[in-house]
Amino acid sequence: MSTVYFTDLRTGSRGNIASKIRRLFVRGGFENIIQKNDLVAVKTHFGEYGNIAFIPPPIIRVFADIVQEQGAKPFVTDSNTLYRGSRSNAVDHLRNAGMNGFVTESIGCPVIIADGLRGNDYAVIPFNGKHYRELKISSAIHDAHAVIMVSHVKGHELYGFGGALKNIAMGCVPPSGKQTIHSEFKPRVREDDCLSCGNCIKKCPVNAIAYNNARKAFIDQDVCIGCGECVVVCPYGAIPVVWKTDSKPLHERTAEYVKGILGAKPGKWIFFNFLMNISPDCDCFPWNDTPVVPNLGIAASLDPLALDRASTDLVNRAEILPGSKIFEGPDDRDAITRIGGPGWDYLFDACEALEVGEKGYELVEI
Repeated sequence: MSTVYFTDLRTGSRGNIASKIRRLFVRGGFENIIQKNDLVAVKTHFGEYGNIAFIPPPIIRVFADIVQEQGAKPFVTDSNTLYRGSRSNAVDHLRNAGMNGFVTESIGCPVIIADGLRGNDYAVIPFNGKHYRELKISSAIHDAHAVIMVSHVKGHELYGFGGALKNIAMGCVPPSGKQTIHSEFKPRVREDDCLSCGNCIKKCPVNAIAYNNARKAFIDQDVCIGCGECVVVCPYGAIPVVWKTDSKPLHERTAEYVKGILGAKPGKWIFFNFLMNISPDCDCFPWNDTPVVPNLGIAASLDPLALDRASTDLVNRAEILPGSKIFEGPDDRDAITRIGGPGWDYLFDACEALEVGEKGYELVEI
């Protein structure tokens, strides 16, 4: 079984949050993964503006300080979003990060948007899977020597649960990669919104897009490979995001991305899950609802599957808070099932089948 290290959030004579993170780092032996002069990505979520449940900058700074003490060079990063909120391009994304406090003065290192100005800066790696033959990884993640995944545990309307695995698959890929994870259905042009700019035609890798008789972009569904590039480059929203999906294929595609991303940098990943301010919704919403359970602690591991399994067990064993979104309902359903419905844990099965990690774990409290 994999080892998951855990500390609660009680402070005072037990130390503060920074000292607890440092103890987890040492006890897990994580410092051995970072070498002198390594470029180290501290991957987190900057939070959509209006949401305050994300992991705050002073906590992220602890990781940057630890990396610098190892003689390495940290940067804090996230990838652009598929949806058109305040983080869908690097200009808006950096402004959003700054408004939420992620600036050099507070986190002690630069902020770099992992997939560039418009989400088109990525590496392509081969993959032999059920759903993919190649995967897209945001360049700053792909090119870093090591990655510390700092994930905020929360609910999610599709996955039921957001932790390390989702942070890897969705957080480390460009918007076009996110589109293929979300749905296997191919995009279509909304003609009324098309202004015939030609961006999608130029970007399509298989020449599946051309103008029709009305000089509107048209996607040949027989040629389209569903890569999602046209969705990203259309400046007018005329090729909308396809959110439609089925639960099991979504989890399978996510697991394949996790497998491929970790395999591109074997042995150079460290995972921390923060079980605090556990909202029923993703941090991508411009709000955060009342927490569904009390603040629980910080968990860390070299195995993201074991870490997420331990985190979900901790959440499901906790008391559901009165007044929260999931408080009312049948008593025989655990917290995460109340958020995401049955089948949310199929992602764990899909990851274990691909030998990403182990669902079994030993929880070591420190």
